[in-house]
Amino acid sequence: MVVFECVGCGAPLTVPLTQVDLPDHAVVHQWGNGVRDMPGLVPAGTWAGRDAVVVAPGDVRGLSWVEGRLVGYCCGIDGHGGPNLACACGRPVATRVDDCSLWQAVWFVPGAVRATGDPGPVLPWDAFDWDGVPLTAEDRWWRVRVEISAGAALLRVAAVAGDARVLVPDGPLADTFRHELARCGQRDPAVTLGLAGPGAEPDSDVLLVPRHPQTGEAWPAPGPVVPVAAELWTWLARTAEQPVRPRTSGQWATHLDDDPPPRRCRSITPRVSDVLRWQ
Repeated sequence: MVVFECVGCGAPLTVPLTQVDLPDHAVVHQWGNGVRDMPGLVPAGTWAGRDAVVVAPGDVRGLSWVEGRLVGYCCGIDGHGGPNLACACGRPVATRVDDCSLWQAVWFVPGAVRATGDPGPVLPWDAFDWDGVPLTAEDRWWRVRVEISAGAALLRVAAVAGDARVLVPDGPLADTFRHELARCGQRDPAVTLGLAGPGAEPDSDVLLVPRHPQTGEAWPAPGPVVPVAAELWTWLARTAEQPVRPRTSGQWATHLDDDPPPRRCRSITPRVSDVLRWQ
């Protein structure tokens, strides 16, 4: 586990954290209009990042507000005023975001912090559960996250395929991508879209592969690959009757016995517009 500290004075600014892959919805800054109970961008006790490090708001330590930068609306801070958290030494080091409709997060200014400690080993691919898919009845944000991931994946598939037609096999892959891809390239010869990853052997021209849940590294596979979030890949690869999505919208698990739900979502509509908006 690592602790992030100020590069100026060396003060620790977080609790010990483990690394996770940066989620696709990090690029979709806003969800809905006035949603007041937005979850954290990353789980408590973790950090993620490419150009900048992001952590859960409850995991920072030794920071204070920067006067004049607490910009937001009715429910919190949107971060548009610039770095709004400072180290005890006075250096602005991070931006907290917690307004309505925004994923709650603390983003460290690039170059303002450094990681100290032992990050620990990178777990092997087989250390993760590639068979389980969370139930939407237990995690009502599951569908939102996967929709956004699907939108990001769709853009990448279209870019790789160019103007060629893309053939998609029946199943969750077709439910998710076939309709939108049919509106893209029309040139022959067509290319096929498939999956490669844990338990899925490559057999298509363009392959969706999972990103490592810890490091974000793409599953090694031959040919053109499109790395996608592990959560999305698992849903696409596992055709078992999962997850439960009750007609009660997944919010009242006590109604499951009285309102038998369809066992699997029929489709995940890619949130292409949201992804394009924040690219």
